Amino acid sequence: MKKYFIMIAILFGFIVPINFVNASGVLEPQWAEFCPPLYENAVYKPAKENSKRNLENNYWALRRVKFQKAIMECKTISKTQADLNMCYGRVANIEKNKTKQRKDAKYEYNSDQDRQIRDGGYWWY
Repeated sequence: MKKYFIMIAILFGFIVPINFVNASGVLEPQWAEFCPPLYENAVYKPAKENSKRNLENNYWALRRVKFQKAIMECKTISKTQADLNMCYGRVANIEKNKTKQRKDAKYEYNSDQDRQIRDGGYWWY
């Protein structure tokens, strides 16, 4: 049993990083790290379907396009591996901050909604 556990750990240790490392050996950020799994492959849909889910889908689709452009820009501008690493780090930090801000804003909005429902829908206290 211990052999199998060690073998699986070794396989995951070698397989996972290889998938995300480009030819120069630099770790490239992946979109899946920054978005909810449901919207990983989001595609922009026309605004006529203005459901809450469609708005959320469009947000993540547009953000993914910007992320991909930033990654391509890093690849074209960077001359050395160190520059590429720094550029990827900036893109990753920006995306992490955007995701955190969105999560915080949604939490705050939901808290306000809960408070209004609890207080009978009145906005004054």
